[in-house]
Formats: sequence, structure tokens, C-alpha cells
Amino acid sequence: MVVAIQDGNYVLNATNANYSFASLHRVFRQAFKKIKLSKKEVNSILVLGCGAGSIPQIIFNELTLNPKIDAVEIDEKVIELGNKYFRLNQFDNLNVIIDNAINYVGITTKKYDLICIDIFNGINVPESVLTQQFLSQVRNCLNENGEILFNFVAHNHETKKKTKEIESLLLSLFSNQETFKIEGINRVFHCIKKKG
Repeated sequence: MVVAIQDGNYVLNATNANYSFASLHRVFRQAFKKIKLSKKEVNSILVLGCGAGSIPQIIFNELTLNPKIDAVEIDEKVIELGNKYFRLNQFDNLNVIIDNAINYVGITTKKYDLICIDIFNGINVPESVLTQQFLSQVRNCLNENGEILFNFVAHNHETKKKTKEIESLLLSLFSNQETFKIEGINRVFHCIKKKG
């Protein structure tokens, strides 16, 4: 991980991917706009893959919403960089949890109105996050009518094909599923948990 300056602002990058405050920031900004998050009553949000805090920054600073946010990040060093360069620790309603997202959704008893999944290893989403077990556990963490936004990068033939498999899997778990194509290669899957 490296903190760099891009267009006069700090960004957090890995070798071949942006982790916070560049393209990833724009992807979630657009996804929140598409679901009209600013007009919804959202009291609790779970962020799986906090990075340096792009998603909380958008919610608190840009949308001026004030829900309680639990943000799970596996890498403590990333959180340290988030605090140092991006003022991640400025938000009273943000609770950062150092843990593996798969472990967290498997053990938590909390329920959320919105879950944002932004888990990457470089440019790829780990296979363990693309399983029925993980996504079922995510579904179990949602309140009724709760929503998920799941960021995925379709950067080659294989990952474009995988997009269709993920859509089918999500449709088997949620009564509603749509895919937003953002920033060219990003696919953000949007699902709503209905009764039953």
C-alpha cells in the first residue's frame, strides 16, 4: 500500500489498484446516487472492506448523513494510514473493526439497513467472497428492506463471465437484483432484502 498524491489529493493505492479516494471513491459516489441514498432513512451501515475510509467520507461529508457505520478492515496498517492521511478517526458514528469480513458476517448478530461490500485482493474480488455461504450470511445481516451494494471489477473475459454467475447467485438470495456499470470496468450489484 502506498499513499500518493493525485490531482492535489491523497489517495491510497496498491500495486495495480486504487484502494481509497480515487476511482473507488467515484464508484461508490455514483452507486449511492443511483440508489438515491441521500433521500433514504438509513440508520445503520456495514462497510466490508473499509480501506482508508472512502465510503464513510462520502456518507458523512458529501451526503451529510449521520448513520452508525461499522467498517470492517482486515489490515490494521491501512486503518493507520486512513487515520493519518484521511482523518478516518474524525467521525463519531464510525466504528472500525479490525477483522476478516467473512469472519465478521459469520459471527455478528447486528442488523443493518445497508451493507457495502468492497473487498479486493489487488484488482480481484477473492473467491471466498463470491460464495453462496458468504452472501447468505451478508443477507442475514440485513434488516427487512435492507440493501447491499457489492463492488466488482470485470476487467477481462473471465471476470466478465463471472459477473453473470454472481448476478444469478444474488437473484437466488434476493428478490431484487440490478447491476450498475460504473467507471467502465466496475460492476456494482444492488440487491434489496424483501420479506420471506
